[in-house]
Order: sequence, then structure tokens, then C-alpha cells
Amino acid sequence: MTSHDATPERDLKGVRARLAEIGWYHAIDVFPGVTTEGWFDLRHALPLMPFPDVRGKRCLDIGTWDGFYAFEMERRGATEVVAIDVPDLSDMDYPPAIRDDATLDLSQSNNKPRSAGFRLLHELFESKVEWKGLNIYDLTPAIVGTFDVVILGSLLVHLRDPVRALDAARSVLDRDGQFLLVDYVHPPVNLMSRRRPLFELRGEGADFQWWLASNAGLRQALKVSGFEVERASKYFLLRPFRDEREAPYNRGVRAQAKRLTNWVLTGDATHGGHLHRAYLSSRRF
Repeated sequence: MTSHDATPERDLKGVRARLAEIGWYHAIDVFPGVTTEGWFDLRHALPLMPFPDVRGKRCLDIGTWDGFYAFEMERRGATEVVAIDVPDLSDMDYPPAIRDDATLDLSQSNNKPRSAGFRLLHELFESKVEWKGLNIYDLTPAIVGTFDVVILGSLLVHLRDPVRALDAARSVLDRDGQFLLVDYVHPPVNLMSRRRPLFELRGEGADFQWWLASNAGLRQALKVSGFEVERASKYFLLRPFRDEREAPYNRGVRAQAKRLTNWVLTGDATHGGHLHRAYLSSRRF
């Protein structure tokens, strides 16, 4: 794999033009001075996470999208990295009301495939990461084998059955492996109780979220799915890549309250940031 820090002997103007053709989710450093213009930015959060040592290990990135964690594990010295995501967007956990709307194209066939960004970066990085079209619910050792390290990032909140998903992730984790869950913590339910595992059920809209968890809720979901939390990060924000200070949803009392809560918990007052926490876990059984 080509180092992300190396100065490539290639036409950067042409690279930028190819990058601009894709709608990115992740902000990823491609070459010095060249970054994908994603919706969200986690680059600042990597040092805050209890990121496992992946050197010489077989690793899995679940819900990879553009490959942020997959390429990061390869960069850190993983021997083998497999990245999975749904091969067709119609396989996502759309709410019933959305699936029932015949006017909606659930596959989003007018857009580039979900794997387009990953495949472009795979080429540019000269990467060996293997992409597989697979739903998290379908993970089994018979299909993908087992892994020393498994990462699941910002996906649980979009799943209708998070415990089933976590159970599937545990099934492909080696008995002495490490599992890193990085996901959204919902401030309102998090403030209700530090100990009780709480969730707010949404499950509406095309840009859907299902179970909005408290910190205790995510810990309980991990526990009942067969994981033991070893370390947890401090709270941090999933930041928007661009300054969203003037966006309509960042105005008003609710937006101000959210930003204040985020700042109290993280020291980060980024407009439009979403509260996250990372949990490094091992298998309980």
C-alpha cells in the first residue's frame, strides 16, 4: 500500500477531478493537501479511541462505506483487511413506511455505487484491502472466516436489530480477538441516567436512525451480545467536514442546547457535531 504521507508522482489535478465525481461520507487524507470532501470527519478522533494494535493481524471493517477504518488498519500494519458493506442500498434497514413508498428508489440507482469511493481510494493507495458485498446480519465464519480485530463504526444507530448485528460480529471474532465499537450517544437519553441502559426509538424517515442510545445503553447492548468492555474513550464528536455554522438545523434553542451539551462532554463546540464514544471489547463467551 502506498503511504498516505508520500508525495505521489501522479497528476494531482486529475486525482482531484476523479475525487470530485463521488459523493463521500468520510473525510480521508489521500495525499498531502488532498482530502475527500466527506459529510463527516473522524480524523481528529483516531488518537482519542482505544484503537487496537492491528500489526500482523487479520482485521474486519463492518459498514466500511469509503473505507476510513479499513485503510487506517492497513496503514497501521494489518496483515489482511476485509471491508464489508451492503452491495445494494435496498438492503439497508429502511423503516416500513419508507419501504412501502413505491415512488422511492431504495437502491438509489441514480447515484454512484456505495463502493465507488472505496474502489477509487483502493486504486490510489495501491491497497490490498478486500471489499465484500455483505450485510452485517449475514456475517458467519463460514462466509468470511474469523478475525483478530473487528471494527464497527457509526452503524449501530442505523440498524433495526442492533443485538442481532452485534451477535453476528461476535461470531466472526477470534476467541482472544478485540472488537472496537464506535457509535453515536444520544445526549437527551444519556442525561436521564448514568446507569440505566436507555434508548430512544425513532425508525422514521429516509435518513433514518433506529435506536438512539445512552452510554449505558451501548454498554448493555455489548454485554447481552456477548462482549465485555475493556476500555472506553472519552466522548468526542463526529464532526461535519465543512463549517455548518449557518445551516438551518444549527440554529435555534435545540441546536444551542445540543452544542452546549457536546461542549461540556467533549470540550468541542463544533457546529453540527454528533456525540460519539468508542468501546474496545473482548468476547465474554
